[in-house]
Amino acid sequence: MKNKSFIVIILSAIISASWLSYTIVDQQKQIEQLQEQLQHEQMKYKIIINDPLVRDAMESGG
Repeated sequence: MKNKSFIVIILSAIISASWLSYTIVDQQKQIEQLQEQLQHEQMKYKIIINDPLVRDAMESGG
């Protein structure tokens, strides 16, 4: 009986560790995607801000 309990505990620990590592890897991929999106949006913002027509419109309050 002790051996069965020990095996169940070990298998549970392995399954839990596997699930946690999968979750962490998935979250890291999501973070990387969000960072790429942020960089893309920042580039678009810089392009817009550096556009003389946009800058003039912002300065004139439009």
